[in-house]
Formats: sequence, structure tokens, C-alpha cells
Amino acid sequence: MAKRNKQAGTLCMSGLGLNFLTNDDLDRIHLATLDMLWDIGVKVKSKKALEIFDGSGCTINPHTQIVKIPAHIVEDAIRDCPPTFRACARNPENDYICEKDRTGFVNFGEAPQMIDPQDKKLRLPKKKDVDDCTRLLDALEQIIVFERPLTPSDVEQDVVCIYNTRSFLSNCTKHGYIGINSEENMRTCFKMGSLVAGGEDKFRERPLFSTTCDPISPLLHAEDAVDVFIEACRLGVPSKINPMGLIGGTTCINMASTLVTHNAEVLSMIVLGQSVRRGHPLVYGSTTGILDLKTCLAAVGAPESALFSAAIAKLAQFYKVPSWVAGG
Repeated sequence: MAKRNKQAGTLCMSGLGLNFLTNDDLDRIHLATLDMLWDIGVKVKSKKALEIFDGSGCTINPHTQIVKIPAHIVEDAIRDCPPTFRACARNPENDYICEKDRTGFVNFGEAPQMIDPQDKKLRLPKKKDVDDCTRLLDALEQIIVFERPLTPSDVEQDVVCIYNTRSFLSNCTKHGYIGINSEENMRTCFKMGSLVAGGEDKFRERPLFSTTCDPISPLLHAEDAVDVFIEACRLGVPSKINPMGLIGGTTCINMASTLVTHNAEVLSMIVLGQSVRRGHPLVYGSTTGILDLKTCLAAVGAPESALFSAAIAKLAQFYKVPSWVAGG
């Protein structure tokens, strides 16, 4: 049996919720996003992605690399994106059903430093630390899926994702999210997962891990990230689309405008993903936060981050796709 977390109250007063976006608000955000995707567009640095967008009926400027997406193509892609999917685990009892109105918790990643559990001093993580953290996260019942927790400093940084995948497959029985930095490494991690699953066909049927694509705010899709995303879709590896805007820094100073650009970044990648493989499971993600104007640092955990995450969760419900947001 797969795991389903408790369901929040929806049509009765048995649950506590934050509903500050009405259906009319969501409609206005959606329509503003459609206008932005057609009137302004997104910049896409990947030649492969430009060809896919072009073949899907979008308008491409090869010199500026600006892609403008008609509203009907966006609407079709949203409908093709599955409203739920099974996050398959090495132990099927740890499968997690990603579906509407059920909330689970996951660790944050990928920390470049850590506090040593013995002497309490700040230091760089090692491979052993990654393995230890992975086993800890596997043991915590509150963690429903795994995300790579640390960046091992004693591994060549170009292949850190391969070691993280190895550590995950060796030490964790849950579904995992692995950040992968190149097409070659994506294919390597897929082969590793296939060996554990018993073959490529079995891994495609039950993918043991997902990957992530991080747009660059505002409205930019980098070549490496997009090419990895395309390869993941082709291989059948689920993906999280995870913009990391900084309100007042890399995005507009007001949250409403940032919500529209954030939404445009996610929906444009949903169009790309569904153009590569119809029905491919995608997750609407966000780690967008706000800039502390006094220190020029990201105010992680600020009230605005929680409000923005709540708005993203509401948008994902509006589109009927699973969501993943930062908790602060």
C-alpha cells in the first residue's frame, strides 16, 4: 500500500487553511500569465528546447532566443499534465501518492556546509556525511520523500549528482529528488536507477527518483537545466519545476507581479515537458523568497516566503497539478 497523508478540511470547518486567493484572483493571475507568455515571452538558451517549442506551434526568435507561447498551447499542456502521480520508492510500501489536498514534508537540499554533530563546528560535508544523512532521512517517518541533503566536498563537483544518486540508491528506501547538472549525468543516473530497479523498462514503469529544473528569474531558462529537463522527460523521470526568484532582487518588488512571472516560468516549462512526452508527471515548485533590503541577503523564512508558498500551492490546485513549496 502506498502512503497517503492526512487530508486537510476543504468543504467543512474541520480543517485550518489560508485562503487569501479567491477563484477570481486565480483567474486574473492566470490571464495575466497568458498575456505575459504571448506578449513578452521567455528566453530559452537551449537549441534543443527552441526546436521543440517551434515544433509545438510557438513563435521563436532565433536571434534573441525569445519564445512566445499562444494561450491555447499553454491550456493544452496544463490539461495534459497529470493531476497526481505515484512517487515510487525502492520499498513499495514507501510509495507516496502526490495528490490534491494532502500534505507531506521533505528535507531541504543541497547544503554546501554542515555543523559537525560531534564538535558542533561548521565544516564542509564529506561522502560519509551524505550517506549518514541519507540513512537518517530514510528512518524519519515525517519525511515522505528524500531530497539530496548535502554537497560532498571530497567528490569532483561536476559529478556530485552521481555520488548523491549512488548514496540515495544504497541507503534510502523512499522516493528521491536528485538535482542533476548535465545530460550525460542524467543518463548515468538513469542507468544506475535501472540497475537497482531490474532494468530500464522496470525503472520507467516505477521511476525511483525525480529530478528538478530551476528557471532563472526573471523569465530565463538556462541551457544545461533545460537540456537535463528534456532528457529526463524522454527517459520517463518525473521532474519538479522550481523557480527561485528573489522578490525585490531578481523579481518585482511586489508579490503579485512576482507571482505572475513565477507562474510564467513554470507554465512555459510545463509546455516544454508535455511537448516532449504527453502525460509526463511534473510538479509545480517554488523556493521563491524575498530580499532583505537592509542586508541584501535572501530573507529565508520571512513571512513573505510563507505567503508566497501558500499562493503557489493555491495556483497548483487551480491547475490541478502537484505542488512543492519552501517551508522556510
